[in-house]
Amino acid sequence: MLAFRTFWAMLAFRTFWAGCKDYFEELFLNVFMNVLWCLIALPLPILLYGNFTAKYYVGAFILAVLTPLPLAIANGGLAHLARRIADGRAVSMRNVWDSLWVNLRKRIVLHYVWAGVFYTCLFNMWFYSNTATMPIAFTILFFDLSILWLGYLAYLLPLSELQPDASLSVTMRNAAGLMFTIAGSSLIMIVIASLLFVASSLVIILHLLLFATLMTFWGTRLTDAAIAVVKERQEQTTPTTENNDNRAPSGQIRPK
Repeated sequence: MLAFRTFWAMLAFRTFWAGCKDYFEELFLNVFMNVLWCLIALPLPILLYGNFTAKYYVGAFILAVLTPLPLAIANGGLAHLARRIADGRAVSMRNVWDSLWVNLRKRIVLHYVWAGVFYTCLFNMWFYSNTATMPIAFTILFFDLSILWLGYLAYLLPLSELQPDASLSVTMRNAAGLMFTIAGSSLIMIVIASLLFVASSLVIILHLLLFATLMTFWGTRLTDAAIAVVKERQEQTTPTTENNDNRAPSGQIRPK
């Protein structure tokens, strides 16, 4: 058990370090990418939060419907560039612009499906927290589910770049499989990402310069690591299957 925990921790921190290296190797370009992400992705969620807290529910609903569109453009652009950098390919300012529109239709559908589940978690969390007769356990449950769903996005975006022609259901199922394949590392990633989000919310310059880009790089590296774990397990089971095929029903090895 201790060996498994050590493996998950080492995998999480090793991929985090690789993501940091990806970020600092192209520092100025990545800072520009992060600023561009903030300009595209953040205005509508901020307006949505403001309308909801002010109880302008019609405006909040309209903004909730529109929010996945810029998120699909911004998140998809970061994921595409992170894939190029992780593969060791050159990245230029032209690639930054082109990356925003790659496979856009699938990105939009994916973000609307993802946002629908996320909105459901947030609504239930708000509902149960404002209902005095409901146990607090329901609020905690949907809070945990919303955080878990955010962590799921770290695998979903990189995998959509690796499987651009796969159906949405296949991509989402494979992303969930990868997330739970390295469940311990995923949990560590979610905890550290949550702490970094709190820190970047308190120190806005961190959110402006690095948060989204760094998390995308980390998610890309973690997805690659999860795929490597799956392939390693498949290779380990293949010899066993071959040996079983070479045995007679009595358990004796068949003559060649």
